[in-house]
Amino acid sequence: MNLNDIVLDKQKKILIVIFCALIIYVDTAFILKIQTGGINSLNPKIAKLKTDLNNLNRSLDNMRAAKGKQGLAAVKTIIRSSKILSEDQVSGLLQDISIEANKFDIKVDQIRPSRETVNTKNANLGDKFVPILINLDLTCGYHNLGKFINGLENFLVFLSAQELKISTQLPDYMKQKVVLVLKTYVTK
Repeated sequence: MNLNDIVLDKQKKILIVIFCALIIYVDTAFILKIQTGGINSLNPKIAKLKTDLNNLNRSLDNMRAAKGKQGLAAVKTIIRSSKILSEDQVSGLLQDISIEANKFDIKVDQIRPSRETVNTKNANLGDKFVPILINLDLTCGYHNLGKFINGLENFLVFLSAQELKISTQLPDYMKQKVVLVLKTYVTK
């Protein structure tokens, strides 16, 4: 081995060390900086996902609680019985129906009570109960109509929907013309 060869080997070693240092510098200065920036940009997204998951869990708990309460409310409404009015109280019932319609922004064009013709199906009710049909001409939207019919079903007075006819109104497509026939019974 020659002394010049050893020095040359030391130069190669120094060159290798400088090259490795340069690679480490480039890695930390550029590549690692980009990677840490990418990781830091994910932190707000992770925090938002965590809050969304917490909100979802809370909403699911509320839905389960509401579903349980709704089941209890359904049992209560099944147990509750409707009352039958006398013939003198029909005008008050019509006024209550009109008030209920106004709650849901439904325009009542006309309310017409009429006695139902007696047929064999209703003949077994005897002389105690008389069927009354209430014809309603309404102007409203679909959602309000659904809420209104639901409100009528929850009335203290027995009411059932016999007929429902919906037709569109040309000037305002959000409102429909509705003919609703309700049936109730009154005592003589």
